Amino acid sequence: MFDNGQAESLHYLMGLLNSRLLTWRFRSIGKLKSGGIYEYFWNSISRLPIRRIDFDSPQDRARHDRLVSLVGQMLAALSQDAGGRDAELRDRKCAALDRQIDQLVYELYGLTDEEIALVEGNA
Repeated sequence: MFDNGQAESLHYLMGLLNSRLLTWRFRSIGKLKSGGIYEYFWNSISRLPIRRIDFDSPQDRARHDRLVSLVGQMLAALSQDAGGRDAELRDRKCAALDRQIDQLVYELYGLTDEEIALVEGNA
């Protein structure tokens, strides 16, 4: 993904694209390969509903900045040493960050509890 002058941070877009919500959506439009792996091509990714930020809205700007911060924390956690007990701590931290990112993305898209349950497979 390349910066094309959009107002949103690339970390914001990374958070959206790696969220449960957009992963769930992509599974209905992406091409499934053998082994349960999806192919990610620009034409299918471009069909994802990317939530744009209204930077004139303090609430929208705060959500953007929070998502950028969470993605930054995730990248920092993933770069930690993968050996021994540190790996277990890193994995727990990443799982907690994933949950926070998903909750924020659900909020950004205005999902109801029923819609969240559907995405999470609990419907």
